[in-house]
Amino acid sequence: MKRLIIIVEGDTELAFVNTILAPYLYSKGILSVSCFKIKHSKGGLSKYEHLKKDILNVVYENGAVVTTLIDFYALPHDFPDFSDSLAIAQKSDRLDFLESAIQNEVELSQGRKFENLIPYIQLHEFEALVFSSMEGFESLFENSEADFDELNSIFEEYPNPEDINDDPNTAPSKRLIKNIRGYDKVLHGSLLLDEITIEVILQKCPRFSCWVNKLITILTSED
Repeated sequence: MKRLIIIVEGDTELAFVNTILAPYLYSKGILSVSCFKIKHSKGGLSKYEHLKKDILNVVYENGAVVTTLIDFYALPHDFPDFSDSLAIAQKSDRLDFLESAIQNEVELSQGRKFENLIPYIQLHEFEALVFSSMEGFESLFENSEADFDELNSIFEEYPNPEDINDDPNTAPSKRLIKNIRGYDKVLHGSLLLDEITIEVILQKCPRFSCWVNKLITILTSED
């Protein structure tokens, strides 16, 4: 039996995997999903070596498919081929390049292939998924708690939430903090994503959807 192990960056991602993504994957025939935070993470990823160490701790396990869920926003510059990636203008292509670089670096360092390793970096930030539907905001917050005019303008500007940029002032998490009074990324993030539903998120976020569908294909295939 193939097992899925997801290495995540922080508490928000951990809660999302355990309460929303894992049940969805179970419904698609995946029998085992486990998730843990990067061991040296205190809510963020500071060094590539921290992630690599955790990958190596599980990638040798029999029957395990190992993947990551980390943000492109504030990605440490010591990631493999990071400097070379800056020449790639299209952000989605840049992330494809960086994911392949992680795969190649791990395999080169160990002198073997890891077909069970599926690196994934979220464009631009995990919190982008929250912008998949206004219904989540409307169901959880009153007019006094959220700037709905500004939130609506974000939805109009970015039909694909993954296109919301990675500027330190306008990244998805910064927009949430700015436009929702007392925003708590773990509590409110999980509640919003639950209200939106995984099906809507998959419809609105193509890169995220591609990753999830790839995992389903690999984990349910017979070989």
